Amino acid sequence: MQDKTRQAILIQDVKAKRTAKNSVFVDLFQNKHYLLKLYRTLHPEDITATENSLTDITIENVLTDNLYNDLGFIANNRLLILIEAQSTWTVNILLRILLYLAQSYHEYFERTCQNLYKSKKVRIPKPELYIIYTGAQGKSLVYCLCQKNFLAAQR
Repeated sequence: MQDKTRQAILIQDVKAKRTAKNSVFVDLFQNKHYLLKLYRTLHPEDITATENSLTDITIENVLTDNLYNDLGFIANNRLLILIEAQSTWTVNILLRILLYLAQSYHEYFERTCQNLYKSKKVRIPKPELYIIYTGAQGKSLVYCLCQKNFLAAQR
């Protein structure tokens, strides 16, 4: 087999594996039983949470390359949790997750019939944003701040 053909097959194989990992992550947490387990892992103090207290708000991409995320849900109408699973690290995920948050709030306002253009104060659930990095880049990130990565003085 020629080297270029072999490289093309390996690249396709890697892309397929990344897609499969993403699909497994997304499919797993579409099941409310596992979503509740995830929520209880993040918030063990909330012993009142049930499957019915979790609302899926994942931004779905059906036909276009527009905005979509891996997992989004609201817990007890007070926490909005967005989770991204990444096998390739890019600092730009910080900006993407902020865009997901803005879109999620926009959809939340529509679902709850709240109007940003009225004088009445709108209510929003507190956001929690998580990135699950599964790659092998060798970095172990606990916190990654937008201020440090994007708002610092130009170098």
